[in-house]
Amino acid sequence: MKTIKYIKILLLIFVFSGLHSCLDYEELRENPNQPTSVPPSLLFAGLTPDVSTSFTDAYIRMQYHIWVSTDSEYNINFRSGFGGSFGGYSSLRDIEKMNEAADANNAPIYRILGKFYAARAYIEMTRRMGDIPFSQALSGSQVPRPVYDAQKQVYIGTLDMLDDANNELGDFIADNQGYTIDGDVYYGGQLVKWQKLINAYTLRILVSLSKRANDSELNVKGRFANIVNNPSQYPLFESIADNAELTFRNEDGFKQTYNPDVAVYRQSVNYASTYLEMLKEYQDPRLFLVADPTQFALDEDPGNEAGVRADFDSYVGADPTVSPADNITLRLEGKFSLPNEDKYWNFVGQPGVWLSYWEQEFCIAEAAHRGWISANAKEHYDNAVKGSMLWYGVDEGTINSYLSASSSSYISGDEGLTRLLEQKYLAFAENSGDESFFNFRRSGVPDLPFSSFNVGVDPGYPKRWSYPGSENSDNPDNYLAALNRQFGIESDDIDFEIWEIKD
Repeated sequence: MKTIKYIKILLLIFVFSGLHSCLDYEELRENPNQPTSVPPSLLFAGLTPDVSTSFTDAYIRMQYHIWVSTDSEYNINFRSGFGGSFGGYSSLRDIEKMNEAADANNAPIYRILGKFYAARAYIEMTRRMGDIPFSQALSGSQVPRPVYDAQKQVYIGTLDMLDDANNELGDFIADNQGYTIDGDVYYGGQLVKWQKLINAYTLRILVSLSKRANDSELNVKGRFANIVNNPSQYPLFESIADNAELTFRNEDGFKQTYNPDVAVYRQSVNYASTYLEMLKEYQDPRLFLVADPTQFALDEDPGNEAGVRADFDSYVGADPTVSPADNITLRLEGKFSLPNEDKYWNFVGQPGVWLSYWEQEFCIAEAAHRGWISANAKEHYDNAVKGSMLWYGVDEGTINSYLSASSSSYISGDEGLTRLLEQKYLAFAENSGDESFFNFRRSGVPDLPFSSFNVGVDPGYPKRWSYPGSENSDNPDNYLAALNRQFGIESDDIDFEIWEIKD
């Protein structure tokens, strides 16, 4: 139930109409009232990435909230949902159709943005599964069973594609001042913001490759520095106004997940102790804006709601490591904090975020902290924390006090890197999809708790998504060769480490 869902349905109607009208029967003529082609803008809108709304399963995985249903025991399994998909190849075929439509309609901008979308499609598959078909991926009937390229080669190729997309888009903007594109649900057609998004996304991916930063062929540090040191060629987000995000509303297909039409959510979505305890440890003012005090705390101090709300001890999260029965008991006693009713219990909630200014600034701060670039790590750390807090609604005076406090200000060294990554975890709460997981997977920050009640058979999170099961029958030789090359065994195990995260 997202904005883009209805656009994609409309796209399919047009596509099938176009296919029907192009049947090559001699006795039939084309129907002038039926479309015979799809405009590139419609294909572009259909290819636009979805975003996750707040309080969905993507955020349960990272222990921002958990589901505590009072009418049934619900075991959390942090190991579920790691079956991979090659759906990205369907997107790549649609990108090719968009490119053809762009050429037919003399609209090269869609081909340029198609290069960004294509790079992203490959990246989002490889960062989940490992080696994937790349060089032969779109060969069709000529190569029905493509080889799996090594993950390193996929990244080199896609990072080059992202660089080309930025440069080509920059040239297009320079030659077409004021030009806007149709089909843009994020930026209303503003091309400069798309160029910023491409570069912010590239920084996201480069930081995700921190364990491969010394690989000379991949050139993570050089690519990162080239973007940061050349702002005229590689513009970046300047504030949260540049976020790629969608705002929800009270209309079918445009509602956020957590809303008054699904009353069970109000009782069952409880903040996790993992997230709330970190906010409390940092004395973080975002706590008061995202959560409500426990009902138990309010009842203990009647007539003093303002005081209770301003007390960090009034907020308690559900422990994801204990039995569901124990959490249900505490939930019924009113001892857990729920999402802030005024902020979230409506049809708008908070925007769904694809990529944010604060993530970009955390990426730059981390690169500076690691010595990849000569930028001021503290400045970008401050920008990131401030951007996140402004987005949640914290006032600037409170933000400035927070950033000057010794317990939450930027510091150097290993402790400082941990603090930076913990702050990034806090900023990713209920937004940005799987990015919090990817950061945890490569860094081990934060130190997430696990137990026999929440992980299934094995401890901890998986390290990768498995390949689609169909590959064992559709492309067995290349599939098994990829497993052997990566893991030394013909096993598609989700606990095996892929190249990008190996020490």
